[in-house]
Amino acid sequence: MSNPHQLTVNNAFNLAVTAKQFISISSLKDIPKLHHLQADEFLVLGSATNLILDEYFDGTLIQVLMDDIVLETDGILSVGAGLHWHDLIDHTLAHDLYGIENLTLIPGLVGASPVQNIGAYGVEVSSVIHSVTCYNFVTKKIETLSNEACNFSYRDSIFKSKDYLILRVQFKFHQLFEPNLSYPSLAQFLKEHQLDHDTISPRVLSESIQAIRESKLPAPDKIPNVGSIFKNPIVETESIPADFLADHRWLMPDGQTKLSAARLVELVLDSVEVPPSLGFYEKHSLVLINKGGAVFSEITKLLKEIQQQVLSLHGVQLRVEPEIIGS
Repeated sequence: MSNPHQLTVNNAFNLAVTAKQFISISSLKDIPKLHHLQADEFLVLGSATNLILDEYFDGTLIQVLMDDIVLETDGILSVGAGLHWHDLIDHTLAHDLYGIENLTLIPGLVGASPVQNIGAYGVEVSSVIHSVTCYNFVTKKIETLSNEACNFSYRDSIFKSKDYLILRVQFKFHQLFEPNLSYPSLAQFLKEHQLDHDTISPRVLSESIQAIRESKLPAPDKIPNVGSIFKNPIVETESIPADFLADHRWLMPDGQTKLSAARLVELVLDSVEVPPSLGFYEKHSLVLINKGGAVFSEITKLLKEIQQQVLSLHGVQLRVEPEIIGS
């Protein structure tokens, strides 16, 4: 454990963050530390790729540091929650294990992958998760939940309840490479590079996904960011003019329309004051970046101003995508 003067919390937005208390789990022997959590608020912290933290967290930050990879006798790969996701991708490619090539370059740690059931280019991580070993904060016991017990759905799982600390994830990868190339932007990229289902290799598929992602989004370790800062709003189709955001809207079932949050931000940027420490990525107007020295209050003030302007000028409520943890 550390006091706030000794603790600096790594986070994707590169903010200076301290906390009242810090608990690190380097092995299962450290689990008893969790039994004595105070009534204070606590937060499980990975690499904070979808999180914006205030300068001081008045509670306990918990981080799992276990990052080993163990091949079990039944072919299951047991992976420590603290391993960087890209390291797992590298491991599977090197050992002829298939199923997550389409998830290349997703930022964060292995332990975060089940929480949102991360997905990209037609593949979700739940398709290769066998089970998840976690600490239950309610029962104060270590439990292993089967894939079914995790209640996986689109960007969702039982772990969003925050009753669990993920310690290890057990994967059942495929022995036969059967690439999923159905996602439109991926299919277009492969067509342009004269690659198809019969000729593409796992590594080339992974490299293709990386190229597509790098063309759109900056890596947090190079340009501090937490991905899309706003969610694309979904409104009743009848509530907006027929020509509103033409070419930047998508019809959905049940009389609803999804609007481009990126376009809405672009329309109001001239009417808000962006501090010098912040900016929007040149290739994607939904990606807010820390240009250096940004502080929590600047970020929240800017986001509120954008939300107010979009609501005032266009009658649409923008919702923030990353979780914001204030003092």
